[in-house]
This record gives sequence, structure tokens and C-alpha cells, in this order.
Amino acid sequence: MTTRISAPIAIVDEHPEWSSRLIAELESRRLPFEKIDHSNHAYDPRDRRPRYSVVVNRSSPSSHRRGHGSVLFYAEALLNHYEALGIPVINPVAAYRFEKSKALQADLFERLGVRYPRTVVFNHSDQALKALDGFRFPVVVKPNVGGSGAGIVRFDTRGELEAALPALALGPDGTALLQEFLEAEGDAIVRIEVLDGRYLYAIRIVRGAASFNLCPADVCQVPAPTPVAGACPVDASGTLEVTRFEPPADAVAQAIALTRAASIDVGGVEYLVSRADGQRYFYDVNATSNFVADAPRVLGFDPFKPFVDFIERIAVEGRAAA
Repeated sequence: MTTRISAPIAIVDEHPEWSSRLIAELESRRLPFEKIDHSNHAYDPRDRRPRYSVVVNRSSPSSHRRGHGSVLFYAEALLNHYEALGIPVINPVAAYRFEKSKALQADLFERLGVRYPRTVVFNHSDQALKALDGFRFPVVVKPNVGGSGAGIVRFDTRGELEAALPALALGPDGTALLQEFLEAEGDAIVRIEVLDGRYLYAIRIVRGAASFNLCPADVCQVPAPTPVAGACPVDASGTLEVTRFEPPADAVAQAIALTRAASIDVGGVEYLVSRADGQRYFYDVNATSNFVADAPRVLGFDPFKPFVDFIERIAVEGRAAA
């Protein structure tokens, strides 16, 4: 279906490749769009003209790992500007705040009564050391602003952590999380993708040794006798194994509740089942979703098609009043 829309669709994304599949779907429908690289950008608050029919926010906290650290804070101001003009924003500024703060995510888990690993948020090594008596080892220290597992360090003993913590980088905002490390059953995690408040699909990801980068769109290994050329944007090197998965209904309900509470229109929520107690623990909420590589093969459908259906509907109809 091709629909006339009043103004172009804006895609806010500083990554050179992450929106390529989204753009391909927009082009196939002949929908007008503009890709905004907000790593090199400016706006005038006096300009009150709504230039876009909808803004698709694909800002990621991992931007600072690509030399685009200014995006971390500029994105919030830019998205706020678009929202103030009355332009519908998919994954608005409220969603972006949760995307870039693992501390806010921990509070979200607590507020919604979702099980998550024991966590303390701190901004000075003294505070992390004071909290150690309440933790079981191993533990990890996570920068509050991360992205794709960036900066996460595991410590197996108290001595290791005490020795490393004073010099440990806490991330762009000087804030980090001390968190109990849970061994996952089968070394696997589950990512549930949600679109417009509805379950889209889920995948099970078996990670490689000592890897915290579990982005199935960036690095994946689809189980197959012969790997498909181009299945992953970068060389997988056998790091991850990704398969479609049907999680329990209550896990899906929790993921939907988390994304709704975080104002996330499209995103992924991740959990693991602890090897120690068999319980489910949520640990990450993502408002930037690139979906799984080689999706038609892994899932049986292309998730960018319903994603663009949603974008097109918002571009034409706007966002319904809450």
C-alpha cells in the first residue's frame, strides 16, 4: 500500500548502516523520507515549522563508542524540539531517557515488580565498596550509559573488584551499576521485540565465551549447514547463535508492560533464566531495535514490514491521544 503523506518521514540515526533495511522498505513503498545524522546537526528553536510527518528516533547510547559522544545529550534536546512542534515521535524523548540509562531501567524493573539482578547504582568507587557486603560474587560493573555491552566488566572475587574499582571507567556520565552476575541456563538469553504495544517476536541467543555484546543484528550465527552470505552486517566469527523462540505468556506480558511504562513504541526487552534458581530475570530494555539479521529465515517474516506499516500509519493519522 502506498499512501500520500503530508511531509517526509524523518529517521534520526547517526549510525551509517543501522537504518539500511528500514530505508530499503521505505523506498520500496515510495515513501518520502530524510535521514538525519545528528552527530553533525543543528536546529533553530525559533523555527516552528513542522517539517516532518513523523520522526523515527533511532538514537543509541552506543554512539559514544563510534566517536559520536555529543549525540548522547544532543538527541534529547532535538527530540524534545520535534515533540514541542507537535510532530509525532516514534520512541520519544521519554523512551530515549530509558534507553540511555541502565539506572532508570533498574528503577523501572523495581516499580513494575519485575525480577532483576541485585543492583546498586553509584557514582563513586567508595559507594560501590560500601555496597559489597550485600552481594554474591561474581559481579559485573556496568556503565549507566552503555550500548551493545560496552564497558561491562566481570569480577569473580571481592579482591579483584576492590583492586580495579578506583581506576574503573564509569562511563560518559560518571555513573555505573554494581550488579550480581547470573549464570544463564544454556548460556542463553531471550530478547522479546515489541511493536506498538504488541508482541512482535522473540529470539533465543546463545552467546560466546565472556561476551556481553548480544546484539543479534550486529553479530550473529544463524544455525544452518551452510551459513547464508550476508546474513550478518559484520563478521560473526561464531560469536552468537540465534533462533526463534516462544517465551511464556507472562514473560511477554511483562515485556509489554515494561515498554509501555518506558514510552517505547518499538524495542526489545531481554531476560535470562538463572542457572542457580531457575527464575527469570530481566536485565535490559532497548529503545533502538535493528531486529535480527536474516530475519525471514530466522523468524519466517520480515519485521521491518510491520514496522513501516506502523510508521506509515502514524505519519498519516498522527498519534492517538493518551
